[in-house]
Amino acid sequence: MHQTKEEQLLYKRFCELSRVAYQRGICMYSEFTGLAGRTLAWQAVAEQYSDLPEQALPITAYGGYEEAERVILCFLPDRDSDIPLTECYPLRCVRIAPVNRRFGEDLSHRDYLGTIMGLGLERDQIGDILVRQEGTAGAEATVGYVFCKANKAELLTDLTRIRHTTVTAEVIEPGQLHWEQKYKDISGSVSSLRLDAVIAVAIRTSRTQGLQLVRDGNIYINGKCCTENAKLLQDGDVISVRGHGKYRFRYTGSQSKKGRYQITVQQYI
Repeated sequence: MHQTKEEQLLYKRFCELSRVAYQRGICMYSEFTGLAGRTLAWQAVAEQYSDLPEQALPITAYGGYEEAERVILCFLPDRDSDIPLTECYPLRCVRIAPVNRRFGEDLSHRDYLGTIMGLGLERDQIGDILVRQEGTAGAEATVGYVFCKANKAELLTDLTRIRHTTVTAEVIEPGQLHWEQKYKDISGSVSSLRLDAVIAVAIRTSRTQGLQLVRDGNIYINGKCCTENAKLLQDGDVISVRGHGKYRFRYTGSQSKKGRYQITVQQYI
């Protein structure tokens, strides 16, 4: 697949991190990267360790909580290295809440991101931004959790306002955040458990259009780009479709009298 100039630079950066980790015998950490960057990183390490299967490559990822989309990559010294504890990753979580819940606005992901970018931070210094309602009935307020590089946390704690809402920001340990992902179930039947067939159910499109998304490199399975339309999915696989959202594949194990598979796709909301 053709790489843009930005992707080429990122690929070279990952090659360098992997090389330095090996030569110095230490873990090397990247900035935050998304799904496309994660795929480039695995390709870079696979080039250096061409004799290893993908699951054995000396690289790991963590974004502050399970299933984070934007992550920091850790390049290990070699194939036999111990995987570092999540506490070793150079990231922090900043909780941003309204000072007065009663007058807090219903802020969105875009509101938080826009304000943070206004501080002069680069996008690769910021991980996922999680937004939810907290508080008792009748006294709920929007609270945001922002994952960032450790050396940028102090800057975020200086935030006092998002849009028209006065806020307070504090650093919390990622482990203090108990995030319960919500889903919308989409049910359907497919002739096979191939990727293109499941995508058609997930985003409510034709199998031909789903196939095109795969060929264009817009599909990620468990964080890695997949251009194999005939790939068979496993129960629990997480599928990200660029421009359409994120889904978890669930196979019920049942088939219709005509031999079609009954499936459920959980859309992240």
